[in-house]
Amino acid sequence: MDTQARIALIGLCMLVAPAVRADESCVTCHPDVKTEYAQSVHASELTCTGCHGGDPTIVGPEAHAVEKGYIGKPARKDIPTLCGTCHADADRMRPSGLPTDQLAQYWQSKHGQLLAQGDTRVAVCTDCHGTHRIVIRTEPTSPIYPQRVPATCGRCHADEKLMAIYNIPAVQLDAFRASVHGVALFVEQHPDAPTCATCHGAHGATALNGLAIGKVCGHCHTRTLDYFNDGPHGAAATAGQMSECISCHGYHDTPQPDASLFDTTCQRCHAPDSDAVATGQKLKTVLGAAHDALQTATTEITAMEPVAPTVTRLQPRLRQARAYWLEAVPVQHALALERVEDLTRSARSISEDVRAAVHGMQEDMRVRYIGLALAWAFILFAAAVTILYKRTRRPPAGDDGSRAP
Repeated sequence: MDTQARIALIGLCMLVAPAVRADESCVTCHPDVKTEYAQSVHASELTCTGCHGGDPTIVGPEAHAVEKGYIGKPARKDIPTLCGTCHADADRMRPSGLPTDQLAQYWQSKHGQLLAQGDTRVAVCTDCHGTHRIVIRTEPTSPIYPQRVPATCGRCHADEKLMAIYNIPAVQLDAFRASVHGVALFVEQHPDAPTCATCHGAHGATALNGLAIGKVCGHCHTRTLDYFNDGPHGAAATAGQMSECISCHGYHDTPQPDASLFDTTCQRCHAPDSDAVATGQKLKTVLGAAHDALQTATTEITAMEPVAPTVTRLQPRLRQARAYWLEAVPVQHALALERVEDLTRSARSISEDVRAAVHGMQEDMRVRYIGLALAWAFILFAAAVTILYKRTRRPPAGDDGSRAP
């Protein structure tokens, strides 16, 4: 019986496993695996023989009978097909709400393509999901938990010797950790932060090339991509003269975007004295001025809140200014200078109005404090004068200590 026939027999056993489930003899010799497997999502439905075959009623080597479909540890090249016995079965996956195209996607991925060519060094199901202890992706200890996905991919993609075979750099994991996306994922714990699978795909993982990169970035940065395509850079990308997002922002090492990009990226393609660089510097100036005005207004409101809680009434205006700023950020990718100037002018104007209102409140409080101080000074002065007056009007004491009438 060849391996494929054994896998087919195992698949048949899987279909009836829940109905005949019983304590299998396997755990007698493999108690450590029993403990690990008890935590798996498969434990409530599949037994050992569901994946390994054999006779679960016998204790001893005879349980490993080839005639019973025993395959032992599945060969790496057979693992996707074995997992697909269930995961490509709609009747088995539908109750759990799981997709049934993972196997098909895998064979379309670079991993699957190379495996089909006989390269068993590439990732298979167990490399990413584990073997006996397979838990859901929302479990923090799962290798496919969002914050763990980069490390899971990095088991191979940070291995210099392995990556050298495929002429792929092994710095992606470190680069990603330091990037704006890595900070959002690991430091800020942002629920929508991207992982390797977000951009490259999970079961159908592939490298990104050409215009596909911008489209993938556009899944999250939708408006930015729309404005980019409307501008001159969009036409250049379509013509193959640049690679959309990564030409300016990098790939795995995408930094936090700031004004310095205008000083470093524009001149990669444009002469320092060109109109394009001049436009970039104008964008840098108006965006920077609006950002600084927003930050200053925000800081002043925050500082004012402990002494004047009513200052929070200015927050809606500040949110309006921030909305103009947030609109200008994607618009800049169209290099629409006039539109960016209009938006940043509105953001800056509102921010300055908010600051003026804060300063007005501060002046009102100062006047009130001065008035209150003067009032207290007058009260204390009047009290002192009254006491002195009473003392001077008090008659002198007699020789016997009594006071004259």
